[in-house]
Amino acid sequence: MNLREKLLNYGKGKAYPFHMPGHKRNRDFCSNLFPYEIDITEIAEFDNLHHAEGILKDAMEKASALWGSKESFFLINGSSGGLLAAIRAVTQFGDGVLLSRGCHRAVYHGIELCGLHARYCLPPLLQDIPILGSLSPQTVRQALESFPECRLVILTSPTYEGVVSDIRQIAQIVHAAGCLLLVDEAHGAHLGFSDGFPDTAIHLGADLVIQSLHKTLPSPTQTAILHICSDRVDRDEMRRQLSVFQSSSPSYVFLAEIDACVSLLQRQGKMLFDAYERRLDWLEEKLSSMQRFSHYLPKKGEQVFDFDRGKVLLFSGNTNQSGVTLLQTLREKYDLELEMAQPAYALAMTSILDTDEGMRRLAEAMQELDAQAKSGTMIRHTALFRLPETVLDSAAALQCPWERITLAASRDRIAADYMWAYPPGIPLIVPGERISSEFLQEVQMLQQTGVNVQCAYGKTGEIRVCAKDMEV
Repeated sequence: MNLREKLLNYGKGKAYPFHMPGHKRNRDFCSNLFPYEIDITEIAEFDNLHHAEGILKDAMEKASALWGSKESFFLINGSSGGLLAAIRAVTQFGDGVLLSRGCHRAVYHGIELCGLHARYCLPPLLQDIPILGSLSPQTVRQALESFPECRLVILTSPTYEGVVSDIRQIAQIVHAAGCLLLVDEAHGAHLGFSDGFPDTAIHLGADLVIQSLHKTLPSPTQTAILHICSDRVDRDEMRRQLSVFQSSSPSYVFLAEIDACVSLLQRQGKMLFDAYERRLDWLEEKLSSMQRFSHYLPKKGEQVFDFDRGKVLLFSGNTNQSGVTLLQTLREKYDLELEMAQPAYALAMTSILDTDEGMRRLAEAMQELDAQAKSGTMIRHTALFRLPETVLDSAAALQCPWERITLAASRDRIAADYMWAYPPGIPLIVPGERISSEFLQEVQMLQQTGVNVQCAYGKTGEIRVCAKDMEV
């Protein structure tokens, strides 16, 4: 009996809850949208996530066996909570950390909170579509040779758009330099279950791998999993940091659904992935006939080590439309809601639970739009693909006296704020970096094409910068 089944049986029983939560499982006064009857606290026979000895321990061991890790931990604060805990568990304040510039903002928050000294690796910009390619092992090697104080290397694979890096070679380089490798595999929880997709970093030498189950597997928003993959990681310290960065009152509904997802993959994984690949084969064939839009599947080579075909990139390069316009048209005219859009493309995320009907609707909508599209010039942007000048570490910049000014007035100032396009939540500027005129031009272009550009503080069009007497 897995956790979901045990909770359902308990919810049907007669036990009265003189404990949290305050809804007391009384549906007469509660919304019908939430399964209140299984929303409990750490009562007898249901274990404790932060000191697991019973059913939760068994569930996490089952997940570890499924993915092939040394140990796995359920996350109910998403991959963000896992990234923060992992970074804190394997570093000391002041350590050096090397990361791909394409990392999610949670990684930067971990660096800030832990007072780490960050350096960046910049993956290549692909020639035929403006997305980041794979981070090359040689780039990592060269960066580590000039960064002896580095303790931890962090990279994202696959990226939001599905680009996968050569984790096996990178891991060998990282370990030879005496460092640990953390792979943010938030968008790759489905990897490693089928030959039709790249392998997971869990099998390829990473020390820590963090996955968002809710992104590509059937599990609710906010559910994720952290895998320890080597003996280089102190498991007791990881447990302690997970208890720091996760709620002390974890949702049993989320925990049960993680366990149910694992059980589903155990029982029906092969069947589900076989059907998924057939649907993707069909979709790719239908989309290949488009003349102006295109379904982008990069060729493996120097710039792309591998690619997750479950990320359907709809490239608007030969049309007069932007990716944002395409996303809006698919929503408003066809009731198809895509994941995100950038100036040159839109992204449709798929999973093992997509249906034939859903794939058919997307294919027919794109074929119809392609037939109606007019020729145009590809919209390019490069804000993500150059490194700003770093003046201060992010933690130091965020402690500086600051002022809030308009973006238009911020040229040459030192940022005391993050700025990102959301989604995907990858920082365009980091506290402590100098704001250039080229950067401001790129932000203006993103905004003009409809991309949602945000700062952590302030209103749209404003940014915090270090006070003038802090300028270097």
